[in-house]
Amino acid sequence: MNYGKEGAKKQAKKLAAKSPRILRKFKVVCYKLLLVAAFAFVVAVAFTGFGVYKGIIDSSPTIDAMDVTPTGYLSTVLDTEGNTTATLVASGANRVYVTIDEIPEDLQHAFVAIEDERFYEHNGIDVKGIIRAGVKGILSGGHFSQGASTITQQLLKNNVFTTWTTDKGFAKVVRKLQEQYLAVELEKKVNNKDWILENYLNTVNLGQNSLGVQAAAMRYFNKDVSELTLSECAVIAGITKSPEGLNPISHPEANAERREEVLEKMEKQGYITEEQKEKALKDKVYKRIKKVNIKKTEENSQINSYFVDELTNQVLEDLQTMLGYTKAEAYKALYNSGLTICSTQDPKIQAICDEEVNNLANYPTQPQVSFNYRLSVQKPDGTLQNYDEHTMLAYYQAANNAYDINFATEEEAWAAIEAYKAEIMEEGDIIPEGGEYVNYTLQPQAALTIIDQATGEVKAIVGGRGDKVANRTLNRATDSTRQPGSTFKVLAAYAPALDGAGMTLATVEDDAPYEYANGTSLKNYDNRYRGFTDFRTAITYSINVVTVKCLTDIGVDNGYSYLQDFGFTTLKDSDHVQSLALGGLTNGVTNLELTAAYAAIANQGTYTKPRFYTKILDHDGNVLIDNTPQTKSVLKDTTAWLLTDAMKDVITTGTGKLCNFSGMTLAGKSGTTTKNRDALFAGYSPYYTCVVWGGYDDNTPQASGTTSYPKLIWKAVMQRLHEGLEDRDFEKPSDIVECTVCKKSGLLAKDGLCNCDPRGSQVTTEYFAAGTEPTEYCDKHVAVTICEASGKPAGPYCPQEGLKTKAYISGGSAGTEDAPYLLPANLSTDICPVHSVNDVAPVDITGETGGEDDLEIEEDDSGEEDEPSDSHTGLEDEEQMIIYPDEISE
Repeated sequence: MNYGKEGAKKQAKKLAAKSPRILRKFKVVCYKLLLVAAFAFVVAVAFTGFGVYKGIIDSSPTIDAMDVTPTGYLSTVLDTEGNTTATLVASGANRVYVTIDEIPEDLQHAFVAIEDERFYEHNGIDVKGIIRAGVKGILSGGHFSQGASTITQQLLKNNVFTTWTTDKGFAKVVRKLQEQYLAVELEKKVNNKDWILENYLNTVNLGQNSLGVQAAAMRYFNKDVSELTLSECAVIAGITKSPEGLNPISHPEANAERREEVLEKMEKQGYITEEQKEKALKDKVYKRIKKVNIKKTEENSQINSYFVDELTNQVLEDLQTMLGYTKAEAYKALYNSGLTICSTQDPKIQAICDEEVNNLANYPTQPQVSFNYRLSVQKPDGTLQNYDEHTMLAYYQAANNAYDINFATEEEAWAAIEAYKAEIMEEGDIIPEGGEYVNYTLQPQAALTIIDQATGEVKAIVGGRGDKVANRTLNRATDSTRQPGSTFKVLAAYAPALDGAGMTLATVEDDAPYEYANGTSLKNYDNRYRGFTDFRTAITYSINVVTVKCLTDIGVDNGYSYLQDFGFTTLKDSDHVQSLALGGLTNGVTNLELTAAYAAIANQGTYTKPRFYTKILDHDGNVLIDNTPQTKSVLKDTTAWLLTDAMKDVITTGTGKLCNFSGMTLAGKSGTTTKNRDALFAGYSPYYTCVVWGGYDDNTPQASGTTSYPKLIWKAVMQRLHEGLEDRDFEKPSDIVECTVCKKSGLLAKDGLCNCDPRGSQVTTEYFAAGTEPTEYCDKHVAVTICEASGKPAGPYCPQEGLKTKAYISGGSAGTEDAPYLLPANLSTDICPVHSVNDVAPVDITGETGGEDDLEIEEDDSGEEDEPSDSHTGLEDEEQMIIYPDEISE
């Protein structure tokens, strides 16, 4: 088309104006397409999500089939013969069911206020709570830690979704959706908030092995749940969030903060008044919370043995460490999931141990009676003052440090309690119902552990003397830490000395008056100092000075390290001291760990962690835990055998003779502590290791001559359980060698010298790990030629026919049994005064006797030490020479 100039311009403008409209239309079309695609995507996701959600809901347990009541399966403990020794179940063990009308309203409201404030309003799920938790999670950067579970959901989680603790990722989302759906369905079905709350309050974990509010009330306050005060209700409700971290025994400060929060919410939600809240906050509730569960178990309740008490502790620990359970999950598994626990307890051995620990014939004195005591006194103003046996002791010991609470009879003990009450109670004071408790115990007490050293299996334990009156009472075999005394000598000093410090059983230390590095004097139990003493003798007769010197020589840190390898877990940094050698510890050790340490020696130096069970089966019979032995090498087998051989002497000739009996090879070590507060015997056969402890629970000193009972119990138990077993010796390693040595030096004996000690021959045959036997000769015995006429060292003029050789000790200490035989300090001047130059004819160099100048003195002037040889005798060379005064010899 032919446009003019002006027409062309108009046409160009027209086209330019039309272009943006086309572009805009294109964009609109694209936007519409995108919206359609997005809508289609959302619809697809929605349908997919709905399908997934429907699938999740459809896979939920049916509301008619599920059971939310806290029943569960009981767990069974079997001994080595397959007998049931205990049943562990929530009901009758750590849960006592109570109905809603037995639970005080304050406790019901406390849980509702802190756990689910809209419990009485919602239909099973708390929409407001979910929104609140979501908003807080978003605002906190995606950390969705705020809980929104209702009490109904928690009931389902604990009793239906029993594997919830292991849910992760999508599985956790699935469980949460099913939980919410079923919570609504459950509320529709039961239509009873009290029924839901009742089951929840009987299910909830409240720490300290307490499931349900009744168990918690008894555990923390020793009273029925119906008797709880508002303050006490708040304490218990505050535990729920973290049964371990908020329980008032282990973490009272944390619980106190949570308790205040509970009371604040109760007031805010109208359950209590401000006045009630303030009164509760002023209550000194934590003083009433008992540190030990001492409640007498009801007559028909099962009293578990000391063995089962410790077994459950080990199972709970292993469920957490091996399977990753939390503490709450482990408790639920143990008491609710129907486990079968195959224990290591041998019923025959256990029966023997129980009988002998309680056999009066094994005790040299009649038993005394002590007690655990609790007293709450209500003052006229309503406040409570609490007392116990410890406050009673402190009250009387303020005036008489020797006062104790051990009496001849229960009547005398009760009279003392009555006298104490009369002195501390004032006019107007009353003892509220349930405010006084006393439990009598026999004294002195005893504990015992037996381990099969080849497997680490604990065959029996006795945690105390007398009847066990409750579960979870003091287990003196596994819970109490007491000073091990001289039983530690072998473990802390001699084991590391022989194993890695180049020492042997023949190594000697000078048993002489000694002081620790801090200046404290040290003496032996028998007040003797034997002079140069080898390690075998020191072990046999439990010699303190030699032991401490041994540890000092090898280094305290070295001994401490070996003790850790022996499995002791109660050592402290403050135990890095010389007295470690004698068992002087900050906290002491448990009987169980001491037995395991000696079992390591009996097991050729291999330590095996003590085991109370071999395996755990789940409800369906599948192996949940296979508790295989956990072992490590602590000592060389040669070291273990040498220590064993020395400790055989303890029983045959030393401090453990009371433990000896015929028909079985035995080894062991005795131990006592200051003022006989603790008495022990640790020993073993080729079959079993046994440690017996005895003493007063309050550390009362024991009179001399009354501490033989641990040895008598040890003998009685070991003799009975070895009946019918073959007597065999401990297996001797092939690289053990024998060598004849001098007991005063630990070196090779010199014939005619070491066997001529005035006290008798000091020559003995000792065992050594190959390569550690001595290569040098005795350096402690010195031969001196004596003139029989004067009994003094011979001079140059004493006639040859009147001379004899006498053995002296060189380098010893005064004040010891070596002292009379020490080489005299004035030997060079105090020579024979009887003979003079006139008594000797001159010696002619041609062979005839001549004058003084011709006298010859035989000396060894080679300047070299004699090389060891089998033909070497003690009367050759310088050892046989006549020792003259310096002036004459020159």
